[in-house]
Amino acid sequence: MKYFQSGIQTRLATVLLSVAIIAFSACNSAKQVAYFQDVADSVGVEKRVRNVAYNEPVIQTGDILNIEVTTIDANIGGISTVQHAKEDEGSGAEIKGYMVDKNGMVEIPIIGKLEVQGKTTMEVKEIVRNRALKYYKDPLVNVRIANFYITVLGEVKRPGLYIVGNEKINIIDAIGLAGDLSLGGKRGNVIIIREENGESVFKRVSLNATDIVQSEYYYLQSGDKIYIEPLKAFARSGTSDERATRLVSLTLGVISVLVAAVTLATRL
Repeated sequence: MKYFQSGIQTRLATVLLSVAIIAFSACNSAKQVAYFQDVADSVGVEKRVRNVAYNEPVIQTGDILNIEVTTIDANIGGISTVQHAKEDEGSGAEIKGYMVDKNGMVEIPIIGKLEVQGKTTMEVKEIVRNRALKYYKDPLVNVRIANFYITVLGEVKRPGLYIVGNEKINIIDAIGLAGDLSLGGKRGNVIIIREENGESVFKRVSLNATDIVQSEYYYLQSGDKIYIEPLKAFARSGTSDERATRLVSLTLGVISVLVAAVTLATRL
């Protein structure tokens, strides 16, 4: 009987050790999926980090500009329509605006041709307003890049291409558009791909710390691509985080039953 109890105790110790290993792994995984880990977890304690300076995007050939000129008399911003394919939907979507041609020019009714390549939307706004003053009193001008887009791929809930209405978008907002990272996504090693001077630049950034707001890649540019790699544990298993959660819950349930059975047997 003593030998039997000793064997049971040995197996029980093995089971408890396995539980401890699973718990440790879970804690380790929790550290990997937490954002901004350098923020104190005490209520009322704040941390301030200055954001990197925001630079307005410059207009390139192929951009589509939404240019509106409104006056008391009339709206002279006649809008043309351009077809643009959205990769996430696989179909054409209408974007209203004027496409910048290969020479960096756009042509607006009444206003005429404008050279816009290499300029910001604020600079183009002033140029259009000065032209409009020749024909109208106190014109109101609005200019924005209508096809400003980013792409989010990998371990996010809604990967795809997103056309953004606000040009001042950062990486955190972009991930929010994609429905946040899955539990299997690497928060500490996010890849951003940016085209510069005919080259693709690959940069890795971390969302685990607050200094992400100081990165030159914090504010995104049109055409930027964000790739979220899977954690090694999820990549090896080839399963989704939901299946992994169910498996852990089932395992812990079985262990609880075994522990209860062993405890009952030792008392008999």
